[in-house]
Amino acid sequence: MKILFVCDRSGGHVFPALAIASAIKQNKINDEMHFFVTSAFLKDHLMQKGFIVWGKSFNSRNLFVEMFYRIFEAAHLLFKLRPKAVVGFGGRDSFFLMLFAAFMNADTAIYEPNVRPGKANSLLSLFVKKVFRGFAQEKTNKKTIVIGIPLRENIKKIDRAAALVSLGFQDKLTLFCFGGSQGSAFLNEIFLKLIQSLDCDFQIIHLTGQREYFKISKIYNKIEKLKFVKDFYYAMETLYGASDVVISRSGASTLAEIAYYKIPSVLIPHPAAGGHQKDNALYLVNREAAYMHSQESFSFDNFKDTVEKLLKDRALRQKISTNLGKIKIGISFEDFCKNTYF
Repeated sequence: MKILFVCDRSGGHVFPALAIASAIKQNKINDEMHFFVTSAFLKDHLMQKGFIVWGKSFNSRNLFVEMFYRIFEAAHLLFKLRPKAVVGFGGRDSFFLMLFAAFMNADTAIYEPNVRPGKANSLLSLFVKKVFRGFAQEKTNKKTIVIGIPLRENIKKIDRAAALVSLGFQDKLTLFCFGGSQGSAFLNEIFLKLIQSLDCDFQIIHLTGQREYFKISKIYNKIEKLKFVKDFYYAMETLYGASDVVISRSGASTLAEIAYYKIPSVLIPHPAAGGHQKDNALYLVNREAAYMHSQESFSFDNFKDTVEKLLKDRALRQKISTNLGKIKIGISFEDFCKNTYF
């Protein structure tokens, strides 16, 4: 059976799809998996995993040009592949493929990992046969199933001491900053300012994203702290395993991983995409399982105070870790393989 996974261009769309596809592949070896992805970087990653990948990547974004192209691209791909099942993961680039698949009477489903659905998935939910959700919701309908957020196959808990050794670190506080698969210029800027202003002892993990890596790595040459600086890193289990405090955006996959590893975090939601990251962050904040600072009204002094408090107060970190353990968002790859949703 051919299954087509339809994603946009961010890791928040692709990584849940990869986790689900890998689980299906493990349980049903005769299924033929195809991906539609519009990020050249993530397409390469999927092809290295052995999946068949489709989708044109545009170097620059033009809403009208892309819209017309995606219409013809969707029709062409569906008639070419004729998939039995089509699963969408949100985003503008996925819309026409999922809509046409629903009209062709394929077995269609969308997966919405965020607390608040994006515009594409909100509209597509009217046409597809099933709606899978990542966060538990107070109100659902008959075709909605809450399955949690499937974690990537390599997301496993590892010994802290082993993680520290593999990074060349010592047994002391570790501060980890990353802005998602594409990085964040805003987080990079405030994190560099932060680590040069804190008065406590700590070591640094910083994933910068591709665009700013070389510029930032030169700055780190002048910072005399133990540090691990990369543009992107696949072995996230090592980075999480070594970390005491995380500073990040609040995409659904990121929060699932933070909850799984029970790491105290300071979340700065991305202001775009309709503000859904803010709702994700508030899901943890309202359960006393994270701190949040808004980018739109950002105060560096307040942000610094929060991070400093977390680094210096071990009891506070333990309280947050305990609260995170009560939130069942992230589903391990092994557990997800046992389900029959797909």
